[in-house]
Amino acid sequence: MEKQELVEIGQRLRERRQQLGLTRDKMSELADIGSGYYGQLEVGTSQMSIDTLIKLSRSMHLPMEYILFGTGYQPGDPDAVIDLLQHCTPRELSLAREVLKLFLMKNDR
Repeated sequence: MEKQELVEIGQRLRERRQQLGLTRDKMSELADIGSGYYGQLEVGTSQMSIDTLIKLSRSMHLPMEYILFGTGYQPGDPDAVIDLLQHCTPRELSLAREVLKLFLMKNDR
């Protein structure tokens, strides 16, 4: 794999991790890989095994094709959820965020 491809994969990983509101340490913990190794993947200095690709795909809720090539991913339309959240207090929003994170993590398994 060429260096530029590794960098592009890393950019997609970083972007998704940030969308999920996670630190590198938390993301690596969820994917069950070392945090240093995960950091190397994000900056494009390491390649990943198939096992790591599967773990990242599951923990990030992304198709493997998207991680590798940047294709094959169409996010869902969150408008209905956003409409509900617009009527929440700041505390309710914080709780909703935590519940959603737990829900997504549970559905990995």
